[in-house]
Amino acid sequence: MHKPHWEDMALTRTKSSQKTRPATPKEISRIDEANVGRLGLISIQERVPDSFTSWTIDFHVEGRPARLSCDAIPKYGGVPHGLDGDISTALIDLYVEGGCPEDGTLHTTAYQILKRAGLHDSGRYYQNLRQTLFRLRTSTYTASEAWRDHRRGNWTTVTFNYLEALEFTSGDEDLGLNRSSTLKIRLATPITKSIRAQYTKPLDLEFLTSLDRPLTRALYRLLDARRYPPEDPREPLASFTVNLIDWAEACKIVDRRSNKIRSTLQGAHEELIERLYLSAVEYEGRGQKQQLTYRFADLADREESTLPDSPLIMELAEYRVSGPVARRLIEEYGDEHVQARLAKFVRLLDSGFKARNRSAVLVDVIRDQEGKYPEKEAPSEKAAKRKGRLPASNMPTLVEATDEPQPLETQVDSALKTLQFLLRERLSVSEYALLRMGMIIGQPDPQEVTRLASRAKVEGRLDAFTAELLEHLGHLQVMDSGAN
Repeated sequence: MHKPHWEDMALTRTKSSQKTRPATPKEISRIDEANVGRLGLISIQERVPDSFTSWTIDFHVEGRPARLSCDAIPKYGGVPHGLDGDISTALIDLYVEGGCPEDGTLHTTAYQILKRAGLHDSGRYYQNLRQTLFRLRTSTYTASEAWRDHRRGNWTTVTFNYLEALEFTSGDEDLGLNRSSTLKIRLATPITKSIRAQYTKPLDLEFLTSLDRPLTRALYRLLDARRYPPEDPREPLASFTVNLIDWAEACKIVDRRSNKIRSTLQGAHEELIERLYLSAVEYEGRGQKQQLTYRFADLADREESTLPDSPLIMELAEYRVSGPVARRLIEEYGDEHVQARLAKFVRLLDSGFKARNRSAVLVDVIRDQEGKYPEKEAPSEKAAKRKGRLPASNMPTLVEATDEPQPLETQVDSALKTLQFLLRERLSVSEYALLRMGMIIGQPDPQEVTRLASRAKVEGRLDAFTAELLEHLGHLQVMDSGAN
């Protein structure tokens, strides 16, 4: 019997007909964990034999030997590969959107995962999503002196499963996943710890999900990660050169013959050039000594200095911010923003703020979008601000106004996502599934329950609200049992 594969459905992606252009760095709001992207944990190949259950690659990091390995089991289709990368990217994005909880736990639904990955929610996709989740749960990765500890600034050894825990609800018959399935997933501790330490790189998720082939998307993720230096994964390179065999190992390509590697990559190269992500792909040399150079379209025509050494650049240089970094900041954020943040940095220093690495802190102050560097204010100024506007919040909008009413299931999924964000561990996976069922029949109403949950959050009554909600769901369960 033929097993369904993710790649069999690659032509039916939800965004395959759209030709989204790559975003500029300033436009990108999504992020990817930098270790995951750079190491390429998931094979870019769309298909691998079930017997392909392990791989090991040796390389050097800052002149020192390093190793990365993966061990999987045949039962779930070999090592993670192909569209598994789309799902893993979606899980990280949902985790970040959920506020990066310290325990690494993500409450979501099967529908939300497929939607975030840019995939259709047909029956076969749910069947293969289950297979992917089990591959990510059972495959073991070991990064020896290859995992960046961003806080300490060194390289460490870690061993982990991409998913440390997996719990979900199933239909009554097939024990698989479906649109109504709710999931509780715990991501690997090294990954979530790294995200919370802000060791991340920009990720153009809209462009990624618009690419047609799984192999192209996987190559894009790996290539886009490699163009960012591991020491500071925020400043992209204009080009990237690598040995062809080394690149095949990084991509986890099974057949390492040079002609096979080139043919495997050719289609992805063509699509990335057509979509204006790459300006050129160049091969030099022969056989195993071939070098492969990627030139990125957004920086291909950029000269060494596109801006003159303005007074602002010279001011930044006084704090040891290099010319290229200073120009990049001004191009991304504009003179006015950079000048204002530089003034803020000076005020912080004058107030006694201690910065071990002034240039790094200054760059972070300029980039900061989360208010990490508050300044002391007079009581009158604070009172005026409190009176004038509500405090800023990173929580998602609870009820979004739309011109036309959304379909019921869309309203329910949107409400469930918000409630999962607010209530987190207060409800179990099965209780979230019961809540979803209740909202579908209007008990409770999706918009009303999110409004009440939002109010409970503001008033500090989430525990009491949860108890009332569980009592209501208990009545629903009794009614459902009585009907049966």
